Amino acid sequence: MFRVVFPGVNYEKKKGAIFLDRDGVINHRVQDSYVLQWSDFRFIDGVRQAMKQLSGLNVPLILISNQAAVGKGLLSLETLRVITFRLQESLVADGIFLCAAYYCTHSEDARCDCRKPKPGLLKKAAEDFGVDLSSSVFIGDSLSDIHAAVAAGSNPVLFLADRGAVELPLDLKSLRVVHRAHDLYGATVNTLGLHPRSG
Repeated sequence: MFRVVFPGVNYEKKKGAIFLDRDGVINHRVQDSYVLQWSDFRFIDGVRQAMKQLSGLNVPLILISNQAAVGKGLLSLETLRVITFRLQESLVADGIFLCAAYYCTHSEDARCDCRKPKPGLLKKAAEDFGVDLSSSVFIGDSLSDIHAAVAAGSNPVLFLADRGAVELPLDLKSLRVVHRAHDLYGATVNTLGLHPRSG
């Protein structure tokens, strides 16, 4: 597990948090490869505006992501750190502040406790920030994200802007699914029963 915490990020002391996967939720996936440098990072249309709205709820925004490229030797931890800080700098320009990023850096065949669909990253982030997972939402683009959220006792939202469609098993047919970044805010508020900030 690799963690980056950003200092000086303030939020109201509420029980919940908003967890976001990275690739496929914030940025486009790289076909048959990975984001190996900042120049590979391309924001999904509308997601910055959606994150700006979500930041208005004044709960922690925390990145939760598998980054198997590190375990495969394709990406160094230092480069992953640089990409993460460049992402934060880009978001801060829009008034959006991530509190932290939690990465599983193991390869797919590693028997770790942090690679999604296991809930290790979510549980560690919740412990570090003192948030209640049952009052939190996890926005992901894959079934591994959804299963991680369910295993952690959190509330999943499936965002399919970068994937098109995912065949849902019967036990997930009632899952909240979003196809446009524009709809992420409403889905999150409705999932958590939150009230948008006035003014």
